[in-house]
Amino acid sequence: FLMFSLHLAGLSSLFGAINFICTLHWIFSINISARMSIVLWSYLFTSILLLVTLPVLAAAITMLLFDRNFSSAFFDPVVWWVVILFQHMFWFFGHPEVYVLILPGFGMVSHICFSLSMTSDVFGFYGLLFAMFSIVCLGSSVWGHHMFTVGLDVKTAVFFSSVTMIIGVPTGMKVFTWLYMLLNSNV
Repeated sequence: FLMFSLHLAGLSSLFGAINFICTLHWIFSINISARMSIVLWSYLFTSILLLVTLPVLAAAITMLLFDRNFSSAFFDPVVWWVVILFQHMFWFFGHPEVYVLILPGFGMVSHICFSLSMTSDVFGFYGLLFAMFSIVCLGSSVWGHHMFTVGLDVKTAVFFSSVTMIIGVPTGMKVFTWLYMLLNSNV
C-alpha cells in the first residue's frame, strides 16, 4: 500500500501542478499587472519543476513495484550500473524537490521586500525573476552531485560540481537584491 499511496500522492501533486500552470497562464494572458507578481512567478516555476520531475519518481517507484511483486529485473543488484540507475532516478526527483519546497518561500520574501522597498526599481523584479528561473534550470540539472561516490567518470563529476557552484550566482543575486531593497526601505 505504501507504493500505491506514493503514486496517488505524486498523481495529486502532478494534477495540482498542471492546474497551477494552466491557471497562471490564463491569469498572465488576461491581466498585465499580474505578470508583475513575483509570488505568482515562483508558483509557476515550482509547478514546472513538479511537472518535470514527478513522472521520473513515478517511473522509479513503478519499476521497484514490478521488481518486488513480479520478479522483473529493472534493478538487478548483480549489475552495478542498474542500481546506480535507481539512484539517478531518485535524485533527479529529490534534488529539484528542495527547490519545489523553497521557491514559494523565495517568492513570498521577494514580495515582502518589494512591498517594504521605497524604490520603483524594475531591476529588482527582473533580477529576481531571472534568478529564480536560473535556480530552476540549474537546480534541475545538478542531481548528480549527490552521487560522487558511485564511480562517476571525471567529466561527469566536473560537470555536476561546476553547475553546483554556478547555482550560487543566482542565489547570491537574489539575496543581494533583497538586501538592496531592504536598504531602501523605511524598516
